[in-house]
Amino acid sequence: MKMHKELNIKNLVLKNAKVWNGKSFEDRNEVAFEQGKGLATEEFDCNGALVMPALFGLGVDFMEPLRDDVYTFADGLDALHRGGFCGALYESAANPIDDADKLSAMKFRVNSPDLEYNFANRFDIKFLGAYSKGFGSDSLAEMMELAEDDSVAGFGDGGEAIPSTRFIRLAMEYGKMTGKRFFFQPMDKSLRKHGCVHEGAYSDMLGMKGIPRIAETIAAHTVLEMARFLQVPVHFKQVTCGETLDLVREARKKGIDVTCDVGLYHLLLDDSCLETLDSAYHILPPIRSAADREALWKGIEDGTVNAISMNHTPVLGQDTEVNFEDSVPGALSLEIALPAIWKELSARVGEARAIELLSLAPAKLVGAKPAFDGNQKMSNIVILDPNKPHEVSKKDFAGHVSNSPLLGKILPSSILATFVSGVWTKL
Repeated sequence: MKMHKELNIKNLVLKNAKVWNGKSFEDRNEVAFEQGKGLATEEFDCNGALVMPALFGLGVDFMEPLRDDVYTFADGLDALHRGGFCGALYESAANPIDDADKLSAMKFRVNSPDLEYNFANRFDIKFLGAYSKGFGSDSLAEMMELAEDDSVAGFGDGGEAIPSTRFIRLAMEYGKMTGKRFFFQPMDKSLRKHGCVHEGAYSDMLGMKGIPRIAETIAAHTVLEMARFLQVPVHFKQVTCGETLDLVREARKKGIDVTCDVGLYHLLLDDSCLETLDSAYHILPPIRSAADREALWKGIEDGTVNAISMNHTPVLGQDTEVNFEDSVPGALSLEIALPAIWKELSARVGEARAIELLSLAPAKLVGAKPAFDGNQKMSNIVILDPNKPHEVSKKDFAGHVSNSPLLGKILPSSILATFVSGVWTKL
């Protein structure tokens, strides 16, 4: 099978583009991206659109193999392609990578030649190994064995609430020998309980079970104290409130190696959306108040936040078409993240910081090659028209699921095309 024909590998010539040069977008009448001799050449008039480094996604789950009825690697790689991503950090709640055999199986599937969207290992996929067997609290995973593979960026919790302080100590003491970073979604299990939304005015008004901010901050404080005691680097996934960012700021002053990200939808939404009772807004960790949303933006602006997470979690339609509290949490994001966030993000922090948060910093955090390092020309790009509105529809999403709170909404920008590892696609 000649996959390169199906994948549309071409040389590319862009005209009338604003091309990222590492500091700003500069007007270019023409810019070429050559992939090799004998290939067809595509010419594309950008009409002043932005040509920027491809993105790198944190927090992605493609569900396969255990839940391939929901989503597959082929769907996920297609989603990366549509959204202008050149790589991602993969962690699946349903498929913990807790030994070398599972890692090998996962790598084989991601790099399988029968996956149209991964010809010649097009995407740089890194993995989070599990620090415990099955993301449980009974036994530790084979972290030393997993760490021998360069594709393992660190060890994670699969989005599970922290089981116990003692178990976290055991895991971090053992994992310290690998030199890898631990990735936590800080959440106290007993305080979260059966909560599904932010504990606040809207949860009280609607009679929904809430998750208080202290469920996050208490867990974050515990992890930071353990990191200080054991001298282990840690990362907080999808921070939702300003109090946690304050803990991060103070921890860094003490010399603790801690990084953090915030979720796409936590920057775009606040808990007033719960008034609709639409299960599309059922996202964990929960979307919090307008004040929390602004605190996250402040963390973006002052540099406390290292990166923006996609938290890409597919859910079957039948699992969303029920009462809010009975629905399965999760939202798709990869295909629409850039046009959804770019306008506000670049306006608040500038274009350079926006590209850092979406592309360069996430890649650096997990040891992946950035799409632009300042010393060489971009090879993986996404073309964005920042002023062309786009209405989100089901056809924008890969696979057969479309669970997103932005479905049917108008985004301020549009992705015109992507060019990743020589594969050109107009959208």
